[in-house]
Amino acid sequence: MNELTISKTPALTNDQDYAFLLQAGLTYIEQLGSDTWTDYNEHDPGVTILEALCYAITELGYRSGLPVQDLLTEQNGTISSSQTLYTAKTILTQAPLNIDDYRKLLIDIIGVHNAWLLPESHYVLNDRNKTTGEVAIFADCTTDSLVYTNTPHAIYLSGLYRVLLDLDNDDQLGDLNNGELQVLNPGNSSFASGAVSLTVAFPAWNDSSVNTLLGADLTSVSNISTTFASGADLTITINFAYLSGGQNTTIALTGTVSVDLQPAGKTLANTDIEQFFDTAFTAQVINLYLLKIQKTNSIVQIATATLNQNRNLCEDFVSITTITDEEIAICCDIDVTPSADMEQIQAQVFYAIEEYFDPSVNFYLLSDMQAKDYTTDEIFEGPALQHGFIDTTELEQTQLREEIYASEIISLIMNIDGVLAARNFRMTKYDAQDNPISTETGKQWCMPISSGCKPVLADTKSKILFYKNQFPYTASLADVRSILQWMNAIKAKNKLAGHTDDIPVPGGTYYPLDSYTSVQDLLPATYGIGNAGLPVNSTNQRMGQANQLRAYMLLYDQLLADFFSQLKNAKELFSTDTTVQTYYAQFLGEIKDVLPVYKAISPGNIINELVMTAQDATVTPPNPWQALYETNEVFLDRRNRFLDHLMSRFAESFNQYVLLMYSLDYTTQQESGIDPSDLIKSKIQFLQNYPGVSYQRGQAYNYCPLKTDLSVDTSQLWDTGNVSGAEKKLSSLGGFSNFYRRFLYCIGTSTIITTNDTPAKYQFQFSDGQGNTLTSITTYATQDDLNAALPAFMDQVLSGEYYNITQTGSNWNIYVTDTLGNNLAISNNFLSQDIANTVLTQFITQFSNECDAEGMHLIEHILLRPRNNTFALAPVCLDANCNFCGEQDPYSFRISVVLPYWPAHFQSMAFRSYFEDIIRQELPAHTIVKICWVGDAMMYDFENKYKTWITTLATYKANPVTANLTSLQTVNDSLLATLFTLYSQYPVATLHDCAESVNTNPVMLGKTILGSLNN
Repeated sequence: MNELTISKTPALTNDQDYAFLLQAGLTYIEQLGSDTWTDYNEHDPGVTILEALCYAITELGYRSGLPVQDLLTEQNGTISSSQTLYTAKTILTQAPLNIDDYRKLLIDIIGVHNAWLLPESHYVLNDRNKTTGEVAIFADCTTDSLVYTNTPHAIYLSGLYRVLLDLDNDDQLGDLNNGELQVLNPGNSSFASGAVSLTVAFPAWNDSSVNTLLGADLTSVSNISTTFASGADLTITINFAYLSGGQNTTIALTGTVSVDLQPAGKTLANTDIEQFFDTAFTAQVINLYLLKIQKTNSIVQIATATLNQNRNLCEDFVSITTITDEEIAICCDIDVTPSADMEQIQAQVFYAIEEYFDPSVNFYLLSDMQAKDYTTDEIFEGPALQHGFIDTTELEQTQLREEIYASEIISLIMNIDGVLAARNFRMTKYDAQDNPISTETGKQWCMPISSGCKPVLADTKSKILFYKNQFPYTASLADVRSILQWMNAIKAKNKLAGHTDDIPVPGGTYYPLDSYTSVQDLLPATYGIGNAGLPVNSTNQRMGQANQLRAYMLLYDQLLADFFSQLKNAKELFSTDTTVQTYYAQFLGEIKDVLPVYKAISPGNIINELVMTAQDATVTPPNPWQALYETNEVFLDRRNRFLDHLMSRFAESFNQYVLLMYSLDYTTQQESGIDPSDLIKSKIQFLQNYPGVSYQRGQAYNYCPLKTDLSVDTSQLWDTGNVSGAEKKLSSLGGFSNFYRRFLYCIGTSTIITTNDTPAKYQFQFSDGQGNTLTSITTYATQDDLNAALPAFMDQVLSGEYYNITQTGSNWNIYVTDTLGNNLAISNNFLSQDIANTVLTQFITQFSNECDAEGMHLIEHILLRPRNNTFALAPVCLDANCNFCGEQDPYSFRISVVLPYWPAHFQSMAFRSYFEDIIRQELPAHTIVKICWVGDAMMYDFENKYKTWITTLATYKANPVTANLTSLQTVNDSLLATLFTLYSQYPVATLHDCAESVNTNPVMLGKTILGSLNN
């Protein structure tokens, strides 16, 4: 038991230790005034004042030493969300990064029992008949290209996965991975309850023959008829009608029927089974089957959407499907104790074998994980889950089995209470048609499992014979199934709900930290400046002396009170709220008779009105607060440094950005530093968004966002924040105000008009800054022709290098020379050359400024891979001797970043170098990045093809039919051709002699292009 005691020797900090402060003060006094001050006894007024000040300082030290949560607690008892105190779940988790992370994310989905990601490159390296991706690709060194024809150099794409889902066993529908239904007491059976059990096996949910049934209306099944054919199992074909998408459809559903449990003393013939399938029973079977495949499809769709939302950069999922079962039957003789419950033991045997074949992944409470001695960062490593925490060590032990061993199963059986011995153990594997596989039949000790398959216990084909005192017994399968169903139901509750899944920010206690008791109240009453004041009959001289001392003490009071106020507002300094000061002060108006001490500029106009009620270091012109306490320059510097401290907690910095963020003046080519207030806004925005940016830092964009009806949500493809996490963070570090995917190329206020010609022609009209329409560029026969000519035209206009102003008669005209050397009129018939120059300046300014072009496009090459052998292949550069250095694969872990070159600071080579370094630092280390700063014409062409490709890819992914694949092939080829021809553009520089302006942009090799002067 902890005893509450007061230590005789408390450990105090210097600012809380009265004796230390007093001794330190006396030491300073001796050093400063030993020549004139020799009495340091307690009766000396100076020592008395020192004692009072030391006592006040200890109070400040005590409050400064309060727990941080108390200092940050608001008056309402809470800590503001503007404090960057992110919880463990918010700041330590991250989007899935590795295979274990993806498995956790998938297992967290309701209905998913386990999941595996199979990297394609791992499984095909030793098999040339396999390929990674949808089609085989080869390198042909003789043609310096990739080809589809077989060569000795196969290309194995990396970053591609095939996802296998192991779905739960549903209490009503059974194993959701297949199309089997187990039915007890069928239809018009005259046998006792539980005497007959049938298995009706239809195609699995992903079989193409039942694809239309995934949208069937469960209440619309009608016109049912059945036919049968005898064989090893009875084959049943059910014809019925149903509604799907408002259309009435008919289908013939074919499956097999087998008897799991025969009635006592009778073996059912096929004719007996046929009679069970009356209309009512057949309708029940159909509806159960439709419910099963639709539920399975729904879970797979949720898993697909989850993976698309959490895809890593340069990775993709070739297929997402359920696992294939391989049935294994067990035959065994088990000796049990005389009092043993055979049904209970057999159910436990089956349960143990099922867990051995396909182990469950357990979810744990936060307290469970802490009890396992995991650290906080280990507990919250990986994606944020909804149903508890998964132990990574346990997860790694639930891989797909390649072999199962009899010895391990026998050991599990022997561990069951009531079991004495297990004898004559045998395993048999069955194929999809329920036939024993001859090569596997009778395997006694080891049974291999096919790659990508899951072993499943065939309970109806298994035979367990119990012996009690050497007498054989068999258990009731119906009772065994009932017990097993209950055991599985307990296991199904493994996914937790309503649990604590985060470590909250510690709560604090609110204290009025700025409350202040004047030092004057601590002095002896005889001093006449405390609350008691002076006697009413005091002389003017005595009152003057008291006021002098009061004014002297006010210096200490104000200093101490401001410290208390600063402490109270410390929470503001470390928040991301907008603030207008970093120094804080308070007016000491409650000190007795203090107002006359302050100098009043006018009646009532004292420091309180002038300074304390106007604590704002941002207003212009500067107010008295800035003159007395904090200038705007000091505020900006301190606020930026406080934000730097907050960013450093996350190992982030804007230091390079501050040094290299420029605003360029094209006329003088002079650089001016970034506005500190803008920098503050950028830092605050970065900190506020940091949990999301941190979580998504390696995450790609969702290229197939779906609505609830599983159709593509096109609103999330363009003009959207659905971009990669890297783009969001890079935008913050680059100071971009908008990270949305959008058109970076824009052309100001413009309109495409149709002329009255026959046939109609098309013109592009521009408006100047005053709303005046300027004559458009030349008339085009089709809108496509106009669109094709526009980029080059705008590129030349905005560059300001290829225009001229000429006089025709008495008027002046502005012309731009197109790529063919034709003069295209921008505007005609100005009265003077000066007016033409003014309009041209407005035109260029408007079209340059209206573009919200600070942004980027990040393209993952793996998404441009071919889906069949009709797709164009990316260009490569191969060594003639086929000595590859990674250049043979232009798809795997390759990224292109496309940026506009024309924004002002994007033309600064210093900023470009900084931002390119940041891109390479922030993108995953295993990726290869190509960065292009492109001009208007290239950006216009690229963005239009890019937008079309994004939409077409989403459509194909959501519905991979032949027509959508053909459309994807067309736009994929077009984008691929454009992407690999992009190149960086540089600002125009000019050669000049010494007589010309020194501000002319000089030519620099690799950083400029050579232009000409306009005189």
